[in-house]
Amino acid sequence: MYDGGATPRWTRNLDKSQATSVDEDDNSPSDRSGSTALTAACIEQDEDPSFRLPGNMNSIDDVNDKSSVLSEAATSSATGAISQSGPKDQVASHPLSWLSSPSLPVSRNLRRVVEQYFSNVHPLRCFAFVHKPSFMRALDKGFTSDDESALLHIICAHGAKFLVLSAAHGDSSAPAPFVKSAGNQWAKRAEYLMLANFGRISVQRLMTAILLHDFHFRLGEYGQALMLSGLAVRMAHALKINTEYNADILCTEMDSNAPSVASRESRRRLMWACYVLDAWAGSGVDQLTLLRENDIKIQLPSNERNFGLRIPSVTETLGVGHVLQFLPPAVVPRRPAANMGIMAYYIRVVTLWKRIVRYVNHLHAGPPPWQADSLFAALDADLSLWRRELPDFVEYTTETIYARLDSNQLGALVLIHCTYHHNYLELYKLTMPDLFKLSEPFIFPPEHQEFLRAAQANCYYHAQQIADILAEAAEHGSRLLSDSLLPFFVYDSSRVMLYYVARLLDPNRPDAEAKMRDAVKAVESNNRVLRMMSTLFPITQSLSATIERWLSKMQQTVGRDDLLSSLEADDQLEAHRTAMSNGINKTQGSRSPDHVLPPLSSTPVLRVGTGESASTANESPSRAASFSTQNPHVGGAASWDGTSLAAHQLAGPGQEVSVKSSLQHERPVPSIPLSKISASQPMCDALDIDDLQNFLSWDMYGIMEMGGSVSTDDMEDSISQSWAGAI
Repeated sequence: MYDGGATPRWTRNLDKSQATSVDEDDNSPSDRSGSTALTAACIEQDEDPSFRLPGNMNSIDDVNDKSSVLSEAATSSATGAISQSGPKDQVASHPLSWLSSPSLPVSRNLRRVVEQYFSNVHPLRCFAFVHKPSFMRALDKGFTSDDESALLHIICAHGAKFLVLSAAHGDSSAPAPFVKSAGNQWAKRAEYLMLANFGRISVQRLMTAILLHDFHFRLGEYGQALMLSGLAVRMAHALKINTEYNADILCTEMDSNAPSVASRESRRRLMWACYVLDAWAGSGVDQLTLLRENDIKIQLPSNERNFGLRIPSVTETLGVGHVLQFLPPAVVPRRPAANMGIMAYYIRVVTLWKRIVRYVNHLHAGPPPWQADSLFAALDADLSLWRRELPDFVEYTTETIYARLDSNQLGALVLIHCTYHHNYLELYKLTMPDLFKLSEPFIFPPEHQEFLRAAQANCYYHAQQIADILAEAAEHGSRLLSDSLLPFFVYDSSRVMLYYVARLLDPNRPDAEAKMRDAVKAVESNNRVLRMMSTLFPITQSLSATIERWLSKMQQTVGRDDLLSSLEADDQLEAHRTAMSNGINKTQGSRSPDHVLPPLSSTPVLRVGTGESASTANESPSRAASFSTQNPHVGGAASWDGTSLAAHQLAGPGQEVSVKSSLQHERPVPSIPLSKISASQPMCDALDIDDLQNFLSWDMYGIMEMGGSVSTDDMEDSISQSWAGAI
């Protein structure tokens, strides 16, 4: 019978299914300690006189010294449970076998795994919410509460896997089962500490939930990740971190009860981490999304330098060129964006992704995409604006690559640019309805077929850009491919490239053979990248096997030597089509010059002004002028962040724009003049559409199909099944 204790009964059975129970260390001092919340061990505590831990307290080191020595002596009882005996022996004999122990290591090794977390996970996405100087100071003193212990355990769990990778230096000395099991026991302990009293809400618990979500997602445990995403968002609501503590952003007022500079910034970053987590979990579907942009009334994160050095600063909000409305003009700098770093620009591109997915899910809600006032054109303009507004230190150039490599931020740089190019893949889905199974696709009339082909070619270009970025990053080590979203970006990139050259590319184009060869080469590179990721992400094994099957089909039916003869065989058919097309054009009469489109070999007209496509010099001037990079839906539904004109165009020389924002908590910064900165025979019939549609959707539903477990049986079904079994 239930004894009425404070801990929910179901939490006691969380780990019974595991071969190694986390209950072995239930009696450690760090776990018996009271659940009194210390004010942000992971935030700023230097200025908080209430945060004082006993100087002689290091409960983790005292308790775990003996177990760590046994682990390093390769005692098999200290290793995590692995199903096969072979991998288990490998783990037990490994010099880092203590990473699979249920107990945290002693001081020296503890700092090693913590440093691995801050070097590899902390810079990614919006995970940089832990103020490292304050956390390391508290680590030296020792943690006393369950909330702090849970956060420490999940940080060490993440760091454990990268410690194995760094020790292996890319060779085979780190078996995949060992990488997969390293730190898992610590993650289970963190989850137990969080769920044992899940009604308790604190900043540390929210940090733990977000990091646990990513930990489960990496391992392919999507059901656990899904449930933790909802828990994290609700905790954020309860903590009210979606609003600023007060109007004193620069912390100039003398208030001993107010949060410190680092604490305020940490909470902002934590809220934005919840927003990004919810965006990917909701996949742009309204009923799955718990956080709305209008409800987040805080500024974007500051750069890492200001955060680390506790320098208060004013940044922009989601709206480009906007700051919080309540800020006095005297505290607003001339360029608030100068205080922002990679994280702020990543949040904006994720916001764009949400709007793009929502648009693709409701294609017929507005004008067709070939019209200048369409939402498609507005989203394309917003992507161009985002790209143009990137500061030099966020550009993907040789200089920034090595600068970010030195600061452990190359992984973040790779992710933000892959996300940008992936946004185009999402936007151009409407041009490939057969591949992406669009329920109500657009029917492009004959006069807009050139627009369709240009958009498809542009989609191929961005898919190839993802492959190029990741291939270059892979040269610097697999740890830079450590974001859990990258495998899906790689997979979508490969799918689009092969579909384009196999099904959409005109075989009569002079460069068709070169296009096919380049696509196959890029997909082969993607597959090598996926294999590099396999030690960190089990899902990549399935994705890689699927891509290998695609490549095999391509190579079997369109051999290198037979490709040219295959192209020549279609010449007569294409001549017949051309004659028919000319007859149709004569019956339709002449069109206005506005409908004259550039040839298919030229760069798609959708990327005017970005300078990234290969053939912009051949673009028709009249067509280029018709596609402005400014948002044609200013102030309307096309405003990707809910703001108006000032948030969606760069102010030209002499422009002074001041337009009211539709988000009530922000206002525009006074603008300052800135300097200008077909129906052809498919190339490959054997690559069937059904095969390319494997793992088609990686939204919440698609991912759950990959690795989640959802039972749809109700009580009556369960009863009937049990009776049937009894009979």
